[in-house]
Amino acid sequence: MSSPPGRPRLAAWLCLFAIYVVWGTTYLAIRVVVREMPPFAAASLRFLTAAVALAGLAFLFDREQGWPSRRQWIDYSIAGLCFLAGGNAGVMWAETRVSSGITALLVAMVPLWVTLLDGLRPGGQRWTLRVWLGVLLGLVGVGFVARPTESGEAGHWTGIVVLQIASLVWSVGALYVQSIQRKLRTFSATAIEMIAGAAGLFIESRLAGEPLEAIPQASHQAWMGLLYLIVFGAIVGFTAFAYAIHELPASTVGTYAYVNPVVAVVLGHLILGEPLTRGAIIGAAFIIVAVVLTTHRAATKGPTEA
Repeated sequence: MSSPPGRPRLAAWLCLFAIYVVWGTTYLAIRVVVREMPPFAAASLRFLTAAVALAGLAFLFDREQGWPSRRQWIDYSIAGLCFLAGGNAGVMWAETRVSSGITALLVAMVPLWVTLLDGLRPGGQRWTLRVWLGVLLGLVGVGFVARPTESGEAGHWTGIVVLQIASLVWSVGALYVQSIQRKLRTFSATAIEMIAGAAGLFIESRLAGEPLEAIPQASHQAWMGLLYLIVFGAIVGFTAFAYAIHELPASTVGTYAYVNPVVAVVLGHLILGEPLTRGAIIGAAFIIVAVVLTTHRAATKGPTEA
């Protein structure tokens, strides 16, 4: 392989490694933020702030590609709505009812859903016995993980359902991005996705009647959590994800879900004192085996042309 094609491939794998670590810590930060701030409004502020920073970077580094076309604005806006107003919104809202560790374990189903949905599109990975066995094992794992503890929070099961819907919507976004014909560079693409996602989240906040005054009244700890989500979760993490998803198969990028739950569960237990139950451990094992079983073949085939 020649040097120029190799550099983007190496950069994509480095971005994927960053996602492995950084996004595992964001579940803890989200939990801290939503204790005091309304989830949709906080997420809208998070991604709007990150979008401004990324738009500035796009102006500096992506100018030679020209202004995005109307089709590109539409395509990346749709992806942003799926990722942020769908997937991330569900995670933010669910963490008002479900612990950060359990949330991360359930979101680990994303690569499984990506692989399953991939079979519905032309040229996608065909459904096989391996895929269906993975789905079955994954659902068994969800059953173990989702069981509330004796001190389970109000709305626990509602949060579990919302997380599964959020994971499906995020998966649709991941596959949609790979189907875009005229792709933008990373900064431009991510900025558009975040602008659209922030707008969608703000509309959801208004429809939910969230108290916006709770944001300026939040504690220093909550604001530090939001700042961490803006810098590392959005600007660093989401930009790395946007680059990786353009260069690697969606099923390969989805393997970040193997590592994120481990980081999230450990941090949630050590810092927030969240319970680490036997059911969660058993369920995590089922989910990880299911995801590996379902995505292993696609992940080892290397990048494919969407």
